[in-house]
Amino acid sequence: MSVVYAWVKNVVCFYIFLTVILHLLPRDNYQKYVRLFSGMLLMILVFSPVLSLLKKEDALLQRISQLGFLQDMDNLKLDTAHLQQDQKAMYLREYERAVGMDISRMAEEKQLYANQVDVRLSEEYQVESIAMEISMKGEEKGLLRKASYGDNSQEYPEVYRLKQELMEFYQIEEAQIEISVSST
Repeated sequence: MSVVYAWVKNVVCFYIFLTVILHLLPRDNYQKYVRLFSGMLLMILVFSPVLSLLKKEDALLQRISQLGFLQDMDNLKLDTAHLQQDQKAMYLREYERAVGMDISRMAEEKQLYANQVDVRLSEEYQVESIAMEISMKGEEKGLLRKASYGDNSQEYPEVYRLKQELMEFYQIEEAQIEISVSST
């Protein structure tokens, strides 16, 4: 009889506790989640005396523990996938920065000074586009002259050679390279 009394006492205390919690919730939106969780706890509370009589209480607790572990593993997989995406994005940004530094070095070898280099890479780490702003320094302003090419375009010879070198080195088309020149 004391077992039944203790069981009823636990169920009544649970309902009182649940009522207090539901009234303290700041929004009604959370009530459905609390009710779901409390319903699961109530089922365990109601069936625990029956399971203890059948000596199956340990199996229930073990199964609950196992399901909790499996849920934690699923959450860990999701977290790991998210971290891998963040890590790949970070690697992509760092590689873009490194390619930009390499392009700046290539420009400096041609007496061109990169003010800004913006490199965009694909997911496979292939160069998609290069946009850069360079300044040219010469002893006299007359040294910085544009040259005409076969397609009637005019461009600085040093910039043209840099563009050709970038196209060859990174295996990209001329349309993927944009270079603006400012003379100092």
